[in-house]
Amino acid sequence: MAEFKFFPQNTVWEITFACNMRCLHCGTSAGNRRPDELTDDETYAVIDELAELGGEMLTLSGGEPLLRKNWREMARRAIKNGMKIYLISNGYIVNEKIVEDFVDIKFDNLGISFDGTEKTHNHIRQRPDSFQRAFKAMKLMSEAKVRYCAVSQISNINVGELDDIRRLLIDAGCKLWRIQMTTDTGRMSKDFVLDLDKYPAFIDKIIEFKQNPNGIQVDVGENIGYYGCKGTTLWDGMPYLGCYAGTRILGLESNGNVKGCLSMPEEFVEGNIRNSSLKEIWNNPEGFKYNRKFTRETASGECYHCRYLPLCRGGCTTTSFSATGQRADNPYCIYRMEKKQGIAPCDTEMIVELLQRFEPIEEPTEANLGGGGQGC
Repeated sequence: MAEFKFFPQNTVWEITFACNMRCLHCGTSAGNRRPDELTDDETYAVIDELAELGGEMLTLSGGEPLLRKNWREMARRAIKNGMKIYLISNGYIVNEKIVEDFVDIKFDNLGISFDGTEKTHNHIRQRPDSFQRAFKAMKLMSEAKVRYCAVSQISNINVGELDDIRRLLIDAGCKLWRIQMTTDTGRMSKDFVLDLDKYPAFIDKIIEFKQNPNGIQVDVGENIGYYGCKGTTLWDGMPYLGCYAGTRILGLESNGNVKGCLSMPEEFVEGNIRNSSLKEIWNNPEGFKYNRKFTRETASGECYHCRYLPLCRGGCTTTSFSATGQRADNPYCIYRMEKKQGIAPCDTEMIVELLQRFEPIEEPTEANLGGGGQGC
Protein backbone atom coordinates (compact mmCIF):
# COMPACT_ATOMS: atom_id res chain seq x y z
CA MET A 1 0.00 0.00 0.00
CA ALA A 2 3.01 2.30 0.42
CA GLU A 3 3.17 2.61 -3.39
CA PHE A 4 -0.54 3.38 -3.69
CA LYS A 5 -1.66 6.98 -4.24
CA PHE A 6 -4.03 8.05 -1.49
CA PHE A 7 -6.72 10.56 -2.45
CA PRO A 8 -10.46 10.79 -1.64
CA GLN A 9 -11.63 9.67 -5.03
CA ASN A 10 -15.10 8.70 -3.78
CA THR A 11 -16.73 10.35 -0.76
CA VAL A 12 -19.97 9.19 0.83
CA TRP A 13 -21.45 11.93 3.01
CA GLU A 14 -24.15 11.61 5.64
CA ILE A 15 -25.38 15.16 5.06
CA THR A 16 -27.97 14.84 7.82
CA PHE A 17 -28.71 12.32 10.56
CA ALA A 18 -32.43 13.13 10.29
CA CYS A 19 -34.55 10.34 8.87
CA ASN A 20 -38.26 9.74 8.36
CA MET A 21 -37.81 6.00 8.99
CA ARG A 22 -36.32 3.78 11.71
CA CYS A 23 -34.99 0.93 9.59
CA LEU A 24 -34.06 -2.26 11.43
CA HIS A 25 -30.78 -2.57 9.54
CA CYS A 26 -29.65 1.07 9.81
CA GLY A 27 -25.90 1.00 10.40
CA THR A 28 -25.92 4.32 12.27
CA SER A 29 -29.34 4.22 14.01
CA ALA A 30 -30.32 7.43 12.21
CA GLY A 31 -33.42 9.29 13.34
CA ASN A 32 -33.26 12.83 14.71
CA ARG A 33 -31.03 15.55 13.31
CA ARG A 34 -27.73 15.95 15.13
CA PRO A 35 -27.70 19.22 17.11
CA ASP A 36 -24.22 20.08 15.78
CA GLU A 37 -24.65 19.38 12.08
CA LEU A 38 -22.52 21.39 9.66
CA THR A 39 -23.91 24.71 8.47
CA ASP A 40 -24.63 25.28 4.79
CA ASP A 41 -21.47 27.36 4.39
CA GLU A 42 -19.41 24.64 6.07
CA THR A 43 -20.76 22.03 3.64
CA TYR A 44 -19.76 24.15 0.64
CA ALA A 45 -16.27 24.65 2.06
CA VAL A 46 -15.89 20.90 2.50
CA ILE A 47 -16.92 20.26 -1.10
CA ASP A 48 -14.34 22.78 -2.31
CA GLU A 49 -11.69 21.10 -0.17
CA LEU A 50 -12.62 17.66 -1.48
CA ALA A 51 -12.10 18.94 -5.00
CA GLU A 52 -8.69 20.35 -4.04
CA LEU A 53 -7.72 16.92 -2.70
CA GLY A 54 -8.60 15.33 -6.03
CA GLY A 55 -12.09 14.10 -5.20
CA GLU A 56 -13.93 12.78 -8.24
CA MET A 57 -17.22 11.41 -6.89
CA LEU A 58 -19.57 12.52 -4.12
CA THR A 59 -22.57 10.60 -2.81
CA LEU A 60 -25.12 12.45 -0.67
CA SER A 61 -26.50 10.07 1.92
CA GLY A 62 -28.06 10.14 5.39
CA GLY A 63 -30.20 9.68 7.38
CA GLU A 64 -32.44 10.75 4.56
CA PRO A 65 -30.52 13.33 2.50
CA LEU A 66 -33.65 14.89 0.99
CA LEU A 67 -34.52 16.16 4.49
CA ARG A 68 -31.56 18.53 4.39
CA LYS A 69 -32.72 21.78 2.81
CA ASN A 70 -29.58 22.55 0.83
CA TRP A 71 -29.08 19.15 -0.85
CA ARG A 72 -29.67 20.74 -4.25
CA GLU A 73 -27.06 23.45 -3.64
CA MET A 74 -24.57 20.87 -2.37
CA ALA A 75 -25.06 18.79 -5.52
CA ARG A 76 -24.61 21.79 -7.78
CA ARG A 77 -21.49 22.86 -5.86
CA ALA A 78 -19.94 19.43 -6.41
CA ILE A 79 -20.74 19.53 -10.14
CA LYS A 80 -19.25 23.03 -10.38
CA ASN A 81 -16.07 21.58 -8.89
CA GLY A 82 -15.95 18.92 -11.60
CA MET A 83 -17.16 16.03 -9.45
CA LYS A 84 -19.66 13.34 -10.34
CA ILE A 85 -22.66 13.52 -8.03
CA TYR A 86 -24.83 10.74 -6.60
CA LEU A 87 -27.58 10.52 -3.99
CA ILE A 88 -29.21 7.63 -2.13
CA SER A 89 -32.71 8.02 -0.70
CA ASN A 90 -35.38 5.84 0.87
CA GLY A 91 -37.76 7.36 -1.69
CA TYR A 92 -40.41 8.31 0.85
CA ILE A 93 -40.76 11.97 -0.13
CA VAL A 94 -39.76 11.63 -3.78
CA ASN A 95 -42.48 13.21 -5.92
CA GLU A 96 -42.80 14.72 -9.39
CA LYS A 97 -41.15 18.00 -8.33
CA ILE A 98 -38.14 16.25 -6.78
CA VAL A 99 -37.76 14.06 -9.86
CA GLU A 100 -37.71 17.27 -11.91
CA ASP A 101 -34.92 18.51 -9.63
CA PHE A 102 -33.00 15.28 -10.23
CA VAL A 103 -33.29 15.86 -13.97
CA ASP A 104 -32.36 19.55 -13.73
CA ILE A 105 -29.30 18.96 -11.54
CA LYS A 106 -28.14 16.08 -13.76
CA PHE A 107 -27.17 13.53 -11.11
CA ASP A 108 -24.83 10.86 -12.45
CA ASN A 109 -26.82 8.22 -10.59
CA LEU A 110 -29.36 7.95 -7.80
CA GLY A 111 -30.20 5.12 -5.45
CA ILE A 112 -33.55 4.10 -4.01
CA SER A 113 -33.53 1.70 -1.06
CA PHE A 114 -35.76 -1.32 -1.68
CA ASP A 115 -35.67 -4.31 0.62
CA GLY A 116 -38.43 -6.79 -0.10
CA THR A 117 -42.07 -7.50 -0.81
CA GLU A 118 -44.56 -5.04 0.66
CA LYS A 119 -44.92 -6.69 4.06
CA THR A 120 -41.19 -7.27 4.47
CA HIS A 121 -40.11 -3.85 3.21
CA ASN A 122 -42.59 -2.10 5.52
CA HIS A 123 -41.42 -4.21 8.45
CA ILE A 124 -37.74 -3.43 7.82
CA ARG A 125 -38.46 0.27 7.28
CA GLN A 126 -40.92 0.48 10.19
CA ARG A 127 -43.45 2.49 8.15
CA PRO A 128 -46.65 0.93 6.77
CA ASP A 129 -46.58 2.97 3.54
CA SER A 130 -42.82 2.86 2.85
CA PHE A 131 -43.09 0.15 0.18
CA GLN A 132 -45.67 2.02 -1.89
CA ARG A 133 -43.69 5.27 -1.59
CA ALA A 134 -40.41 3.64 -2.71
CA PHE A 135 -42.10 1.78 -5.57
CA LYS A 136 -43.82 4.97 -6.74
CA ALA A 137 -40.49 6.85 -6.59
CA MET A 138 -38.90 4.28 -8.89
CA LYS A 139 -41.84 4.39 -11.30
CA LEU A 140 -41.63 8.20 -11.49
CA MET A 141 -37.89 8.07 -12.09
CA SER A 142 -38.27 5.37 -14.74
CA GLU A 143 -40.90 7.43 -16.57
CA ALA A 144 -38.66 10.52 -16.43
CA LYS A 145 -35.72 8.42 -17.69
CA VAL A 146 -33.68 9.34 -14.65
CA ARG A 147 -30.62 7.12 -14.18
CA TYR A 148 -31.04 5.28 -10.88
CA CYS A 149 -30.49 1.96 -9.17
CA ALA A 150 -32.31 0.06 -6.48
CA VAL A 151 -30.24 -0.70 -3.38
CA SER A 152 -31.13 -3.76 -1.29
CA GLN A 153 -29.63 -4.64 2.08
CA ILE A 154 -29.86 -8.41 2.43
CA SER A 155 -30.25 -10.14 5.79
CA ASN A 156 -31.98 -13.18 7.27
CA ILE A 157 -35.20 -11.16 7.04
CA ASN A 158 -35.33 -10.89 3.26
CA VAL A 159 -32.80 -13.32 1.77
CA GLY A 160 -35.64 -15.64 0.79
CA GLU A 161 -37.30 -12.89 -1.29
CA LEU A 162 -34.55 -12.18 -3.82
CA ASP A 163 -36.59 -13.50 -6.75
CA ASP A 164 -39.61 -11.46 -5.63
CA ILE A 165 -37.53 -8.31 -5.22
CA ARG A 166 -36.11 -8.73 -8.70
CA ARG A 167 -39.57 -9.19 -10.20
CA LEU A 168 -40.85 -6.05 -8.47
CA LEU A 169 -37.87 -4.01 -9.65
CA ILE A 170 -38.41 -5.12 -13.23
CA ASP A 171 -42.08 -4.12 -12.90
CA ALA A 172 -40.95 -0.67 -11.70
CA GLY A 173 -38.73 -0.25 -14.74
CA CYS A 174 -35.49 -0.42 -12.76
CA LYS A 175 -32.42 -1.27 -14.87
CA LEU A 176 -29.72 -1.60 -12.19
CA TRP A 177 -29.86 -3.39 -8.82
CA ARG A 178 -27.13 -3.04 -6.19
CA ILE A 179 -27.15 -5.93 -3.71
CA GLN A 180 -25.37 -5.42 -0.39
CA MET A 181 -25.23 -7.45 2.81
CA THR A 182 -26.15 -6.05 6.22
CA THR A 183 -23.62 -5.95 9.05
CA ASP A 184 -23.96 -6.02 12.81
CA THR A 185 -23.69 -2.24 13.20
CA GLY A 186 -26.02 0.49 14.42
CA ARG A 187 -29.61 -0.67 14.84
CA MET A 188 -29.07 -4.02 13.14
CA SER A 189 -29.51 -7.04 15.42
CA LYS A 190 -26.91 -9.78 15.16
CA ASP A 191 -29.79 -12.28 14.90
CA PHE A 192 -30.86 -10.69 11.61
CA VAL A 193 -27.41 -10.58 9.98
CA LEU A 194 -27.20 -13.19 7.23
CA ASP A 195 -26.29 -16.60 8.67
CA LEU A 196 -23.05 -18.06 7.35
CA ASP A 197 -24.79 -21.26 6.26
CA LYS A 198 -27.07 -19.18 3.99
CA TYR A 199 -24.19 -17.29 2.41
CA PRO A 200 -23.19 -19.74 -0.38
CA ALA A 201 -26.77 -19.99 -1.66
CA PHE A 202 -27.03 -16.19 -1.51
CA ILE A 203 -23.97 -15.91 -3.75
CA ASP A 204 -25.36 -18.60 -6.07
CA LYS A 205 -28.51 -16.53 -6.50
CA ILE A 206 -26.55 -13.37 -7.35
CA ILE A 207 -24.48 -15.29 -9.91
CA GLU A 208 -27.72 -16.61 -11.42
CA PHE A 209 -29.06 -13.06 -11.71
CA LYS A 210 -25.83 -11.79 -13.27
CA GLN A 211 -25.76 -14.59 -15.84
CA ASN A 212 -29.46 -14.14 -16.71
CA PRO A 213 -30.08 -10.39 -16.35
CA ASN A 214 -33.59 -10.36 -17.89
CA GLY A 215 -33.40 -6.59 -18.33
CA ILE A 216 -31.89 -5.68 -14.95
CA GLN A 217 -28.15 -5.64 -14.24
CA VAL A 218 -26.81 -6.61 -10.81
CA ASP A 219 -24.09 -4.60 -9.09
CA VAL A 220 -22.37 -6.62 -6.36
CA GLY A 221 -21.73 -4.95 -3.01
CA GLU A 222 -18.15 -4.64 -1.82
CA ASN A 223 -18.74 -6.97 1.15
CA ILE A 224 -19.81 -10.00 -0.88
CA GLY A 225 -17.75 -12.85 -2.34
CA TYR A 226 -13.99 -12.29 -2.81
CA TYR A 227 -11.93 -15.23 -4.20
CA GLY A 228 -12.37 -18.96 -4.75
CA CYS A 229 -14.60 -20.46 -7.43
CA LYS A 230 -17.77 -18.55 -6.69
CA GLY A 231 -15.94 -15.37 -5.73
CA THR A 232 -14.06 -15.26 -9.02
CA THR A 233 -17.27 -15.97 -10.93
CA LEU A 234 -19.16 -13.33 -8.96
CA TRP A 235 -16.61 -10.65 -9.83
CA ASP A 236 -16.61 -11.67 -13.52
CA GLY A 237 -13.05 -12.97 -13.26
CA MET A 238 -11.67 -9.59 -12.21
CA PRO A 239 -9.48 -9.40 -9.10
CA TYR A 240 -11.12 -8.09 -5.96
CA LEU A 241 -8.62 -5.68 -4.41
CA GLY A 242 -10.04 -5.17 -0.98
CA CYS A 243 -11.30 -2.31 1.13
CA TYR A 244 -10.38 1.18 -0.08
CA ALA A 245 -11.46 3.01 3.08
CA GLY A 246 -9.04 5.80 3.88
CA THR A 247 -7.07 5.25 0.68
CA ARG A 248 -9.53 6.07 -2.12
CA ILE A 249 -12.80 6.23 -0.15
CA LEU A 250 -13.81 8.79 2.47
CA GLY A 251 -16.81 8.90 4.81
CA LEU A 252 -18.19 12.11 6.32
CA GLU A 253 -20.73 12.42 9.10
CA SER A 254 -23.14 15.33 9.31
CA ASN A 255 -21.31 16.88 12.28
CA GLY A 256 -17.95 16.90 10.47
CA ASN A 257 -16.53 13.60 11.73
CA VAL A 258 -14.21 11.95 9.21
CA LYS A 259 -13.94 8.19 8.65
CA GLY A 260 -12.39 6.05 5.97
CA CYS A 261 -15.84 4.74 5.12
CA LEU A 262 -19.23 5.97 6.29
CA SER A 263 -20.30 2.42 7.17
CA MET A 264 -17.58 2.04 9.78
CA PRO A 265 -18.41 2.33 13.49
CA GLU A 266 -17.34 5.30 15.59
CA GLU A 267 -14.10 3.57 16.61
CA PHE A 268 -12.79 4.53 13.18
CA VAL A 269 -13.32 8.32 13.38
CA GLU A 270 -10.06 10.02 12.35
CA GLY A 271 -10.93 13.58 13.35
CA ASN A 272 -13.42 16.40 12.85
CA ILE A 273 -13.18 19.15 10.25
CA ARG A 274 -14.03 21.77 12.86
CA ASN A 275 -10.84 20.89 14.72
CA SER A 276 -8.57 20.27 11.72
CA SER A 277 -9.01 20.88 8.03
CA LEU A 278 -10.08 17.96 5.89
CA LYS A 279 -6.74 18.23 4.11
CA GLU A 280 -4.86 17.88 7.41
CA ILE A 281 -6.92 14.87 8.47
CA TRP A 282 -6.55 13.14 5.11
CA ASN A 283 -2.81 13.81 4.85
CA ASN A 284 -2.04 12.80 8.44
CA PRO A 285 0.81 10.26 8.11
CA GLU A 286 -0.60 8.32 11.06
CA GLY A 287 -4.19 8.33 9.79
CA PHE A 288 -6.22 5.41 8.42
CA LYS A 289 -3.54 2.94 9.57
CA TYR A 290 -5.79 -0.11 9.24
CA ASN A 291 -5.54 0.21 5.44
CA ARG A 292 -2.63 2.49 4.61
CA LYS A 293 -0.22 0.45 6.73
CA PHE A 294 -1.81 -2.93 6.23
CA THR A 295 0.55 -5.93 6.51
CA ARG A 296 0.04 -9.65 6.95
CA GLU A 297 0.54 -9.11 10.69
CA THR A 298 -2.56 -6.88 10.60
CA ALA A 299 -4.67 -9.93 9.76
CA SER A 300 -5.67 -12.72 12.11
CA GLY A 301 -7.40 -16.08 12.04
CA GLU A 302 -7.73 -17.75 8.66
CA CYS A 303 -7.10 -14.47 6.85
CA TYR A 304 -3.54 -14.40 8.21
CA HIS A 305 -2.57 -17.58 6.37
CA CYS A 306 -4.60 -16.99 3.21
CA ARG A 307 -2.84 -16.92 -0.15
CA TYR A 308 -5.15 -14.13 -1.33
CA LEU A 309 -4.48 -11.75 1.57
CA PRO A 310 -2.08 -9.53 -0.42
CA LEU A 311 -4.94 -8.82 -2.83
CA CYS A 312 -8.14 -8.69 -0.78
CA ARG A 313 -6.60 -7.60 2.56
CA GLY A 314 -9.41 -9.34 4.41
CA GLY A 315 -12.22 -7.80 2.36
CA CYS A 316 -14.65 -5.24 3.75
CA THR A 317 -13.30 -3.78 6.99
CA THR A 318 -16.76 -3.10 8.43
CA THR A 319 -17.97 -6.64 7.73
CA SER A 320 -14.92 -8.24 9.33
CA PHE A 321 -14.81 -5.89 12.31
CA SER A 322 -18.52 -6.21 13.07
CA ALA A 323 -18.36 -10.02 12.85
CA THR A 324 -15.08 -10.73 14.70
CA GLY A 325 -13.75 -7.46 16.13
CA GLN A 326 -10.70 -7.80 13.85
CA ARG A 327 -9.66 -5.71 10.85
CA ALA A 328 -9.04 -8.83 8.76
CA ASP A 329 -10.60 -12.05 9.98
CA ASN A 330 -13.60 -12.11 7.72
CA PRO A 331 -15.95 -15.11 7.99
CA TYR A 332 -17.95 -13.88 4.96
CA CYS A 333 -15.36 -15.12 2.49
CA ILE A 334 -16.59 -17.71 0.03
CA TYR A 335 -13.04 -18.98 -0.58
CA ARG A 336 -12.73 -19.80 3.12
CA MET A 337 -15.96 -21.80 2.93
CA GLU A 338 -15.01 -23.59 -0.29
CA LYS A 339 -11.60 -24.47 1.09
CA LYS A 340 -13.23 -26.32 4.00
CA GLN A 341 -15.22 -28.31 1.43
CA GLY A 342 -12.08 -29.26 -0.46
CA ILE A 343 -12.88 -27.12 -3.49
CA ALA A 344 -9.80 -25.81 -5.32
CA PRO A 345 -9.89 -22.15 -6.37
CA CYS A 346 -10.28 -20.98 -9.97
CA ASP A 347 -7.73 -18.23 -10.61
CA THR A 348 -7.73 -16.22 -13.82
CA GLU A 349 -4.43 -15.36 -15.51
CA MET A 350 -4.72 -11.86 -14.08
CA ILE A 351 -5.13 -13.15 -10.52
CA VAL A 352 -2.19 -15.54 -10.94
CA GLU A 353 -0.02 -12.70 -12.25
CA LEU A 354 -0.93 -10.51 -9.29
CA LEU A 355 -0.28 -13.29 -6.78
CA GLN A 356 3.15 -13.92 -8.30
CA ARG A 357 4.21 -10.46 -7.18
CA PHE A 358 4.05 -11.67 -3.60
CA GLU A 359 5.82 -14.49 -1.82
CA PRO A 360 3.39 -17.43 -1.74
CA ILE A 361 2.21 -18.22 1.78
CA GLU A 362 -0.02 -21.18 1.02
CA GLU A 363 -0.67 -22.98 -2.22
CA PRO A 364 -3.92 -24.95 -2.70
CA THR A 365 -3.05 -28.62 -2.35
CA GLU A 366 -5.05 -31.75 -1.63
CA ALA A 367 -3.76 -31.67 1.94
CA ASN A 368 -4.67 -28.11 2.83
CA LEU A 369 -7.97 -28.30 1.00
CA GLY A 370 -9.10 -30.96 3.41
CA GLY A 371 -9.14 -33.96 1.12
CA GLY A 372 -10.26 -34.36 -2.43
CA GLY A 373 -9.02 -31.15 -3.96
CA GLN A 374 -12.22 -30.85 -5.99
CA GLY A 375 -12.11 -28.15 -8.67
CA CYS A 376 -14.73 -25.52 -9.47
